[in-house]
Amino acid sequence: MTALISPRITAATARRVLTQLGGDHRTVAMLLIVPSVLLVLINRMYDSKPDFDRVALLLLGIFPFTLMFLITSVAMLRERTGGTLERLLTTPMSKLDLLLGYGIAFAVAATAQAGLTCATAYWLLDLYTPGSPLVVVGIAICSAVLGMALGLLSSAFATSEFQAVQFMPAVVMPQVLLGGLFVPREQMADWLRTLSGALPLTYAIEALKEVKKTALMTDELIGDVAVILIAGLIALTLAASTLRRRAGPLPPSTRRALRAIPAAALVIAGVVAANYVLQTRAYVSTDNAQIDGDKISVLAPAGGTLRAWDATQGSTVRKNQVIGRIEMSGGFGQAQRPIRAPSDGTVARDNVVEGAVVMAGTELAVAYNLTDVVVTARVEETDIDGVRLGRQVDISVDAYPDITLIGYVREIRYGTDGVFTAQANTTANFQRLTQVIPVKITITDRKNLTLVPGMNVIVKIHKD
Repeated sequence: MTALISPRITAATARRVLTQLGGDHRTVAMLLIVPSVLLVLINRMYDSKPDFDRVALLLLGIFPFTLMFLITSVAMLRERTGGTLERLLTTPMSKLDLLLGYGIAFAVAATAQAGLTCATAYWLLDLYTPGSPLVVVGIAICSAVLGMALGLLSSAFATSEFQAVQFMPAVVMPQVLLGGLFVPREQMADWLRTLSGALPLTYAIEALKEVKKTALMTDELIGDVAVILIAGLIALTLAASTLRRRAGPLPPSTRRALRAIPAAALVIAGVVAANYVLQTRAYVSTDNAQIDGDKISVLAPAGGTLRAWDATQGSTVRKNQVIGRIEMSGGFGQAQRPIRAPSDGTVARDNVVEGAVVMAGTELAVAYNLTDVVVTARVEETDIDGVRLGRQVDISVDAYPDITLIGYVREIRYGTDGVFTAQANTTANFQRLTQVIPVKITITDRKNLTLVPGMNVIVKIHKD
């Protein structure tokens, strides 16, 4: 019985592919030199180092994916159209030997590319990340393997190198545009954010963002890398189904399976688009909203030294309760004046350092009545026409993602809550900025949840 994988044949295939790559000097230059040169050019485009750090870090995952997709799809197409693939598969070589050989060869090339590009970014261009550069290199290699797998799969649908290149805008560009390089995913429309979540390159970009946030190996980082590898494995499995040992068209079952992929993609895209249209017509949605309440400011009644302060953060105070004293200096005695709570509430912010000297009117603490919290949603002026007083509102609090609260529109404030002066550009012209209008929403049933002012929420306001 023939083994599924022969280490000797797999190694020979990897050596052959690496030899072919090494003999093509232009391909080697594109793999190793072009990404570093592009990073240097981008570095010169940005005056702000934080902006460059953000973009350059994400490009360290995008470059390997893009280049490996292009090179692999063209290289495998040559194998298919030149007859090399058919001749190889008449030997004891299995499909897994061939795919693993390609995978090892391009993984080596990806390692060299990622290492050189990261060295340029970190040592020459002074890129900084809290996470280790080795983690960045690892993510870049995973991204390259994903691009290689998709390139192997795409080569089955092309009959010429020109057609293989045409798959770039169809497969690569949507993933680059929706991955969060230009616009953060959080700022995208709901349907675009949903679509980007179905694209594997998004998870490479999200993994690199985790490296930018922390030096820890978080669960989010590990999960993102796992999604990349699983997507690559699925693409390799589908690519293996396109390999055949004799000339002629693909078997009918394989053709049907491959045709089902774009058909399923179209169905999913149609469902997402239909859902977006329905959501747009039925609701006014925004994630620019927070739990809010009537602010209770505790002010110093006089100038002096703070003594005996009891209103620490999280404590509950009652109206006219004495929560501290101010010792006033001057004269023959040092009289103390009580500090009283102006209303019932829970202290959310405590600015007091006992023994400090304060001026009259200084804000010592901020409290809220947690039994009477509301939601303040900031609706863009272009959507405010769909908001009416008394309309039902579906409220989703980030802290409780599986629970939907119900409320109603209580007040539409007559004034914008954005930037009133437009920002001047380099041509001295002023740009129009979309303003937001605060809408106050009353929660009808809190479901015994702890709601604290400042919590982020998403609201859907029902239209007529």
